[in-house]
Amino acid sequence: MKTQVLLTGISIIPKIFKREKNFEMMVVANPYDIREIAADNKEPMVVVAYLPFLEMRHFDLYTHFQKTYPNMQTIFVVNELSANMKLKLKHNEDFVVLWKTEENSLIDNIKKALNGKHVKLRQDKREPHEVRGLLSPSTLPVGNTKTFKPMLPGHFENISPHGSCLKISAKFYEPKDFVNLSYQNKEGDFITVQGQVRWSKWNSSEQVQELGLHFVSSE
Repeated sequence: MKTQVLLTGISIIPKIFKREKNFEMMVVANPYDIREIAADNKEPMVVVAYLPFLEMRHFDLYTHFQKTYPNMQTIFVVNELSANMKLKLKHNEDFVVLWKTEENSLIDNIKKALNGKHVKLRQDKREPHEVRGLLSPSTLPVGNTKTFKPMLPGHFENISPHGSCLKISAKFYEPKDFVNLSYQNKEGDFITVQGQVRWSKWNSSEQVQELGLHFVSSE
């Protein structure tokens, strides 16, 4: 049976859902209409609420929905968050919250939520970045470092002040490795940051290694 996914805050189904065969998609113009739909559905269901700004009234409304309908999981896709709301969500695992810039990972995060896995809110928005970077092992005196130090070109999936996801064309790094990343920012300045690999994954179809980096210093 397909999982019902209700979309609110948008008028059309996003392209990322077009090829997904496991979900039954429905756009709900008025979020209060979710009550009638949820009352007739006893199977697991997901509400994806697109919001330019997550306010307390939204938080309270969907908290009420989830308490009333235990089979419901809510995912917020937001453009902005206040500092107070970030703090509130940091200690609340009832909701999944994604930045709008992370929309391409929405399907994977829906599946994680349905499997009971916690999806942590990123501290900052991850922005797309077209310019390629150069990645090399760091000479930091602590942690894991590499003795062989090639400079590998990297394609950014996204970037924020505190981290990045990118792809390189060789299976080289492991979690906890320290790295140097050099790139040109959108203002045209050349930036060098030191970071640590938080996770790595080999993509056999694209023949690239996918890396999640946490930045620890910059020059």
